[in-house]
Amino acid sequence: MGFVRKTPAGTFRACWRDPAGKQKSKSFRTKREANAFLADVEGTLNRGTYVNPHAGRTRFGDFAQQWLATRTVEARTTERTVSMLRAHLLPKWGDWPLGKVDFMSVQEWVTGLSRQLAPTTVAKCYQLLSMILRTAVQARLIATNPAEGVRLPRDRSRDVKPVTISREDFFGKLLPAVPPRHRAIVCAAAGAGLRWGECAGLTWSSVDLDRALLRVVQVAEETHGGILLRPYPKSRAGVRTVPLPDFLVAALRQLLTEAGKPDPRTLVFRDRVGRPLRRSNFRRRVWLPSLVRAGLLGQVVNTGPHRYRAVWPDREGIEWSAEFTTEREAVACVATKAVGGMRFHDLRHAYATWLVTDGVPVNLVQRVMGHEQASTTLNRYTHTPDDYAARVLAAFDSSAASLLPLDEETPSESALDEDEEGL
Repeated sequence: MGFVRKTPAGTFRACWRDPAGKQKSKSFRTKREANAFLADVEGTLNRGTYVNPHAGRTRFGDFAQQWLATRTVEARTTERTVSMLRAHLLPKWGDWPLGKVDFMSVQEWVTGLSRQLAPTTVAKCYQLLSMILRTAVQARLIATNPAEGVRLPRDRSRDVKPVTISREDFFGKLLPAVPPRHRAIVCAAAGAGLRWGECAGLTWSSVDLDRALLRVVQVAEETHGGILLRPYPKSRAGVRTVPLPDFLVAALRQLLTEAGKPDPRTLVFRDRVGRPLRRSNFRRRVWLPSLVRAGLLGQVVNTGPHRYRAVWPDREGIEWSAEFTTEREAVACVATKAVGGMRFHDLRHAYATWLVTDGVPVNLVQRVMGHEQASTTLNRYTHTPDDYAARVLAAFDSSAASLLPLDEETPSESALDEDEEGL
């Protein structure tokens, strides 16, 4: 049981014992304030939600470092977290005592970030702050998470229709524009729905061309220190066996022939010197130029002998152009400056959409995609095809045609009129 006593200075000190039996106290200007505080403390002790009032003096920066040291996550996740802490959280909150962080301060910080950063980046910064503060609540350093309920800027990029590609454009435009030595990895994304890390971490031991099967068991993870081969995919469902279509089998056979007789542990997709592929290098040197050559990003037009006109859009949709003496220079310009276009990951979207559109059950698509839940497959990786209206009407008409009576069995209009008069 706590008590309140008057101090020689004329203030009033609330005294109590914490769950460990240690004597604690706090001074107030009036006896009424001391009694009210003591009542709150005793209530939290009885409910088992007691928080030491002095624990909130711990600085956010010190606690964030302690929190970071206790995490067990992938190396790439740690790199992103440290980078975000250093760039956005510690400059604002590093010297703040945890107990001084309040809802309005967090809301003002989020609003300020939204004027400088993309909504997705703001959301990630907020989620990291909230995660750290939530851990502080669990550590009994603060009573509640002041970041709860903060409103985030709307991410309008989610309203934009994802870029998809039809099979006709994939085989007729994109694939011929990809350099021959890189067509197999593009086929693996479009023909097996593999993520980039699953493609980059694939070894020949996981490929069975005779049975046309591929086993996903390892992924490549890029970090600042290099590329790590992680012996397990994104989730338990990510470990899976995927059937290979004929065009992918053919592309892999050609790659295997060119590699001679590689060790089963050798990566299927490598750079020219045998190292694992880096996503950023592949995007800049192979993927974006291929989109330009395929006519799927910007435009390159031959306007005369040794004259090529490069045309590309910027973020505001304004079209720019420039003249070059070689097609290679024009393609490189558009690939560097154009905004938009397909991502490599969009081939995975296309793979799922093609399967669902062809009537493959969602639970089977879920399995080959490596998703824990079928809702993820439906909500994230399937999109409405451009000819959806014709497909809906065709499906409805074909089923209705089999149910409608034949013309000779259809009652005449006069017979229908007689039946109606008898009612």
